[in-house]
Amino acid sequence: MKLLMEPIDVAEQPAGPARFCWRGRLYEVERILETWTSRTQWWTASAAGASDDKREYYLLLTTHGVMEIFYSPRGWMLSRLLD
Repeated sequence: MKLLMEPIDVAEQPAGPARFCWRGRLYEVERILETWTSRTQWWTASAAGASDDKREYYLLLTTHGVMEIFYSPRGWMLSRLLD
């Protein structure tokens, strides 16, 4: 597993992410394996941002392996690559 926390561009459909671009490469979502919601602790929120940072996570089977992404008020991020 690799922790990345890098921004990505995501194309969405009603059921969730359909594909995303990371480092100039396109990743097609073959299946959404799991979804969950998380909130950061109040002491980790930025001074300029809201005190509650809600994140919508997706564990995805893509054309290039299993990846975890999330959406927050700051945008889409690729959080982990799973081996």
